[in-house]
Amino acid sequence: MSVKIRKRKRSNNRYSLFLDIYHQGQRKFEHLNLFLEDNPIANKATLQLAENIRAKRQLELNHDSYGFVSETKRKDDFVTYFKKLVNERPPDRSSWQCTLKKLEDYTGGKVEFQKITPEWLTGFKKLLLNEVSQITAWHYYTNIKYALNRAVKEMIIQNNPCNLVDNIKKPETNREYLTIEEVKKLNETPLGNKEVKDAFIFSCFTGLRYSDIINLKWSNIKNDKLEFRQKKTGGVEYLPLAHTAKKILDEKSSSKKDEFVFHIPQKEVTWSNIKRWVKKAEINKRVSFHTARHTFATLSLTMGTDLYTVSKLLGHKSISTTQVYAKIVDEKKVEAINRLPILGD
Repeated sequence: MSVKIRKRKRSNNRYSLFLDIYHQGQRKFEHLNLFLEDNPIANKATLQLAENIRAKRQLELNHDSYGFVSETKRKDDFVTYFKKLVNERPPDRSSWQCTLKKLEDYTGGKVEFQKITPEWLTGFKKLLLNEVSQITAWHYYTNIKYALNRAVKEMIIQNNPCNLVDNIKKPETNREYLTIEEVKKLNETPLGNKEVKDAFIFSCFTGLRYSDIINLKWSNIKNDKLEFRQKKTGGVEYLPLAHTAKKILDEKSSSKKDEFVFHIPQKEVTWSNIKRWVKKAEINKRVSFHTARHTFATLSLTMGTDLYTVSKLLGHKSISTTQVYAKIVDEKKVEAINRLPILGD
């Protein structure tokens, strides 16, 4: 680990100064835009400035090596950093784009990491709760919290200030699902785009998200099981195929392992197809492609599959995420009991 001043000869007996930085087995060069010329007095001041920069860079490397955060990094712009994370997200993750817009509105387009304090975060939370719904505010604030956690890992800041502020409470949302009778009714109702119909029914019996369906290839299907990497979580999943799911695949069978199983249109077009299809089947529910995943979860629990197994089938990292479906099933049980006749009244 070292930082040294180097010089390179230019024309007219002029030398440019740069830093030769060697750290963790890698070498890089930082041009200082400083020059030595035929003037000893000016050169002395230039060399002193170069030495000050070199000493500062050496101190920053020492901080990195011993787990300290450098002052320079703490002065970096968080908005620029957040934009980088937005660009890493898939194009359909619009919540990140919207979070960036709110962040720019709140900061005027720039804020140093060191200025993100609990007070700053409290003000940002207030802005979100005043301008968007609570569930949307929760999503946006979660994105900010993720970005600051990432900054901690990258040693830009020492601690995440979000840990000193109460989170925006995530409200309970109504997770629409279909009963087995409604799934059967949809299956019996024709749809012009059969690919959309097959993909939706397949999701009802596998729990796959839209993002996983569109990326599913025949090479992911092995011995009546799906082996794939979840687009959202990045986790590798192994999912046994139900009879209906296998039947859909049998009808679409292909010998080309690299070919996609389903060829469905973009999300907006797919949603529009599903909406018309549900209306045609006379089902009075707001159904999106993700409803199929909710349907798989509730049907599995209703049929007696234990919560832990359903959690694994859905690829949830925490069983608490799956518990919302258990609550739905419990409510259905209460409704069923309340429908029983009253005797001897």
